[in-house]
Amino acid sequence: MRTLLSAKNLYHIYQSRKKHTSVVALKGVSLDIDKGEYITVVGPSGSGKTTFLRILGGLMRPTAGTVLFDNQDITKMPEEDLTMFRRNDVGFVFQEGNLQPDLSAFKNVANSLALNGIPYQFRKKRTMKLLKTMGVAHRKDQLAVRLSGGERQRVALARAMANNPKLIIADEPTGNVDYKTSVRLLELFRQLNKTVGMTFLFATHSNHVAGYADRSVELRDGLFLGQHGQNIDLAKLDMTRMVIMDSNNRITIPESIMEQIKNNLEFLWNIEVLEKNKILLSPIEDWSKEEIEKEEGVEIIECPICHIENSSKAKFCIKCGTKF
Repeated sequence: MRTLLSAKNLYHIYQSRKKHTSVVALKGVSLDIDKGEYITVVGPSGSGKTTFLRILGGLMRPTAGTVLFDNQDITKMPEEDLTMFRRNDVGFVFQEGNLQPDLSAFKNVANSLALNGIPYQFRKKRTMKLLKTMGVAHRKDQLAVRLSGGERQRVALARAMANNPKLIIADEPTGNVDYKTSVRLLELFRQLNKTVGMTFLFATHSNHVAGYADRSVELRDGLFLGQHGQNIDLAKLDMTRMVIMDSNNRITIPESIMEQIKNNLEFLWNIEVLEKNKILLSPIEDWSKEEIEKEEGVEIIECPICHIENSSKAKFCIKCGTKF
């Protein structure tokens, strides 16, 4: 597939109001998105997901790094060109909807077409088709402020797709809708993805939303830990994580695994190289001390420095790194 978007070594620092303090939201993340992919970004609140999405969509500039969209560096675009990029190439949906509250549902969608000089008759036809697809055509004359949260989200999605963008970026796209509506929307996204090749990039906390994606990338504390395939279980990310070596040849190991590696032998990890820069890291079933001792030629030895127990086959202490 052709690469649609390529983010390289993105850093973003928020300067705090307090003197000489700052927050590093992104710490050199990189990601390639192919045309027609359906990707979710998963991770806890505060991990940098929203910042990452806003930078990729040209809504903010990174402190450092580049974003190539169709081989154009949007981080260096003049503001006028960046405005056209956002208008024509990317559709945005954020959890709060960001509709104009004093305009009707119809005008919120139609106005995005008017900005591109689309004739009224085409705007009307296109807008009504999108509102009908989203199940809110009967609310076309209602002011956005009088719509329910779910209705506002569906109108926002219609507006995002109005100009047939190459990429839809959404932060919790079904966060304000009920389960039945979310299923309908996600099925619609998948249909658009398969039939017209529209590319989707979502941030989500939902198993349901992430389950529709071709792959999910896991962001923690401003760094990618790895990626996951379809049918992701957000409660058991350790079971399906493919660790990725980034463009700086770094591998980020999850904190939970580091603690296990440093402190005990209760968990062992299987490492399988899938591609030159992808490693599948998966936990083996619990191995107790007694089970290790049963293995032929394996004994438990104590580190002379930190006194942590190690396998006799180990070359280094799992806690302090002392060489045996």
